[in-house]
Amino acid sequence: MRMFEQVRRVVERVTALLNTRWGRTVQHVVRWTVPILLLAIVARSLTQIGWLQVWNARPGALGFYLVLFLPFFIQPLADLVIYRNLLRVGSALPLTVLLRKRYLNSVMLDYSGEAYFFFWARRNLILENGVLVHAVKDSNVLSAGAGLVVIGLMLLAVVATGILKLPAAVSSNLWALLSVGSLPLVLCLGLVLGGRRVTSLSRGKIAMTFAIHLTRSIATLAFEFALWWLSGALPTATLCLAFVALRLLVTRLPLVPNKDLVFVGVGIAAAGMMNLSAPGVAAALVIITAAGQVQEFGLVGLPWLFDQFQARRRADQAAS
Repeated sequence: MRMFEQVRRVVERVTALLNTRWGRTVQHVVRWTVPILLLAIVARSLTQIGWLQVWNARPGALGFYLVLFLPFFIQPLADLVIYRNLLRVGSALPLTVLLRKRYLNSVMLDYSGEAYFFFWARRNLILENGVLVHAVKDSNVLSAGAGLVVIGLMLLAVVATGILKLPAAVSSNLWALLSVGSLPLVLCLGLVLGGRRVTSLSRGKIAMTFAIHLTRSIATLAFEFALWWLSGALPTATLCLAFVALRLLVTRLPLVPNKDLVFVGVGIAAAGMMNLSAPGVAAALVIITAAGQVQEFGLVGLPWLFDQFQARRRADQAAS
């Protein structure tokens, strides 16, 4: 527990630093500069293709638009089931908090949402610090392990279908790369074998949490494959699988904010390299990304901003 206390102190110091005037200034600069830069790059690519051509190539299948808004809720709902079970708090943990956690991880940096969730839970739930630390730590370790399994399955699929041919340098060092890449699974195994020395979770809860994360990852990829198939932008299922794999690769880039916008630029570039219909691919990418951004802002960002405004107004009224 001494290690977790040290981790908690480091997180609190980082949070205090971010709450200083200098820290808030840096956050605002990063929050606005990176999206503006990415939007400029995407706008330039769309201009080169032709805005009218992109508009005319938009998906026409009703099924595409029915599926479009579903992937947004998969991770928050999975986290809701996991944390309500691990923390035994029931309805005291609302879905709103997990939506905000997803929003921060998407808009800011990876694991900024975990930091928000940790401090929210400390303030609003009656929990021992050790229980909360273990729940957040172990859920993220198991999520990384499940994600690695999905990446492995996806890699096998793209190699088996001929989408990807491993370079000779990769093939000759395959075991070394697998050893490094399997670290999350080693950590998951450590949770199982270490028992109460490293975690407060029973093996049953470890297995259930891992299964939920694995199911969530597979469901997300299945919805993304369905979107590409229904969009009509890609002529074959193999190419749909290739773009799902490309999206998975982009989401795994560390410390990169606004990965949805990054994927738009990467996807348009990939369409050109594969001699695909650039307007069709661009239209699908823009619509998928725009739907995610609208959901994040409309369902999470705007209500959260309103809540903060109301809280400050009540504080000002109490002070006066």
